[in-house]
Amino acid sequence: MNQRLTLLVAGDPNQRTGGYIYDAHIVDALREQGLSVDVVGLEGRFPQADDTAKRALASALDTLADGERVIIDGLAMGALPDVVARHTDRLDITSLLHHPLGDEQGLSSEEQQQLHRSELTGLAEVARIIVTSRFTARRLSELASDYSLPITAPITVVEPGVAQAPVSPAPAAGDTIRLLCVATLTPRKGQDVLVKALARVASEQWQCDCYGGVRDTAFSASVQQLIDEHRLAERITLHGECDADTLEAAYQHAHALVLPSWYEGYGMVVTEALVHGLPVITTTGGALRDTLPEGAGISVAPGDADALGAAIDNFCSNEALRTELRAGVALARGELNDWQAAGVEFAKALKDEGTAELTAGSQFAASWLTLREAVDGHARSEALVSRLDAWLATCEAPVTLADLGCGRGSNVQFLAPRLSGAQRWALFDHDDALLREARRRAMPLHDATGQPLQVETHCTSLATLEHPALQAADVVSASALIDLVSQPWIDMLAQQCAAHRQALLVSLSVTGEWCFTDRDQQPIDDSEDRFVLGLFNAHQQRDKGLGEALGGEAHRALYHALAAQGYDVEEASTPWRLAAGSHASQPLVSSLINGWAEAATEQAPDAAMRIAEWRTARLDAVERGQIGVWVGHRDLLALPAVKG
Repeated sequence: MNQRLTLLVAGDPNQRTGGYIYDAHIVDALREQGLSVDVVGLEGRFPQADDTAKRALASALDTLADGERVIIDGLAMGALPDVVARHTDRLDITSLLHHPLGDEQGLSSEEQQQLHRSELTGLAEVARIIVTSRFTARRLSELASDYSLPITAPITVVEPGVAQAPVSPAPAAGDTIRLLCVATLTPRKGQDVLVKALARVASEQWQCDCYGGVRDTAFSASVQQLIDEHRLAERITLHGECDADTLEAAYQHAHALVLPSWYEGYGMVVTEALVHGLPVITTTGGALRDTLPEGAGISVAPGDADALGAAIDNFCSNEALRTELRAGVALARGELNDWQAAGVEFAKALKDEGTAELTAGSQFAASWLTLREAVDGHARSEALVSRLDAWLATCEAPVTLADLGCGRGSNVQFLAPRLSGAQRWALFDHDDALLREARRRAMPLHDATGQPLQVETHCTSLATLEHPALQAADVVSASALIDLVSQPWIDMLAQQCAAHRQALLVSLSVTGEWCFTDRDQQPIDDSEDRFVLGLFNAHQQRDKGLGEALGGEAHRALYHALAAQGYDVEEASTPWRLAAGSHASQPLVSSLINGWAEAATEQAPDAAMRIAEWRTARLDAVERGQIGVWVGHRDLLALPAVKG
């Protein structure tokens, strides 16, 4: 690899925010590996780039010789895809993306869409993409699908490291609990929510110190006004931006980090707090649900001042909780990565040797799984679940259920409260981040009689079904999975289940049928819809990693494979019915249309213009409340034959 690199960033490279600190640590780590890295700060306004910004980026790229390697920070690149495109053929360009620009809080819908489209257009021009969290990798995949702007460059995840630091002391009995918030003063960081939450804390033994530069003067003024209105000026202090030594002293005197962000692409201050031994009280916004290890803090929904206030109050008043969380932090602290290791992974990615490469669309975006979960719940067959519950009553407790391709745990969310008796769940998926979320969501669940669940997770491929935890299960379950697999895989599943006398519940398998519906929920017969449906079904039968996929034919193939093994097989029709004009359904319908269009375009690139026109017309009709969608699914329950 060429040993010379140039990193282009927006504005002053020495700014003390998470993204700039990440860049600085990575530069240091690359230099330790012998690379020469030039860091260039670009003048102008970003990300809504002005003429000064455009000229600065163009000039910086113009000065580089043909074949040179350049890394462009996402804040500098996202709004200027045309400038980047002019240099694609002569420079080796890497995009470093902390989080999508359009996901910033406080943007209008038009601004959000403009930034998303602009950024995706720019990403289509680069050789490779490096992101700082698996969440952001999944988010890019989702956006590429939603906007029908595919990303072909490899995406590598290089999470931030931490520098070792001394552990901050725990509060002594009677001490004031010192809360630390480290975040730039912008709406996305949620300091206004934090003030409202602190106003609800009953305990009076707390002090909150907020460090972070002012990036939005109007927002900063509104936060100070809230502090004054709630008469908390003596207990909440906005210190502004500070140097490294001052911040280190703040960590050393703190007892917990509070991060009320609506959204984070990673949340580096969380790991900074953990390395200092501090429990974290934060939200589940963006990547934060992945960044905070289980047992090392408390997470609440973003924007929920009541829940955040209750969490802080509980922390301040409950010494046992503080002790428990510090023990969890101690465990997590030992597993944190350092910046040197992050630099090694970054260098591998630049050489196209990254070990965490993804391609857009290779994983199911967590947001897509969230979007469909409620609709799935309404569609699924309650009758088949009741029959399974009756069968489980004949099994020895606790019963063990395996969930294949669990995603974020929607299957266990639906089934566990409907099944009686003690349950042990084994969740299987190839995506470790989704598995962690599935486990987090499953742990508070109870069965139909109020007993808590036992939950274990296994990060593994489903190419084989020989995992001991799978073979030990009483029930094998899966949801929205079977259309991705091949006939040999289905035969293998049927044989494995029969060999271990396992019941099988497979839900929401697509049938290869969908159509648009009018306001009376009657099907619309349209030749362009049939054209796209045909291409989509052909695309569904491509290899998805488990052999040549059966797509809509998979359900029937599974039915016959299980019947051939002597199973008593019952099925039920479980379609989605998304009504025209439903505001709640519109995001899912739009996502479906984008996904169908993307698959159809991949199947028939020559018809891209025709498909794009279809997509635009259908999205417009959905937005005007003229059409809904019907999507065919079927559920299947297979029970072993009674021994004669």
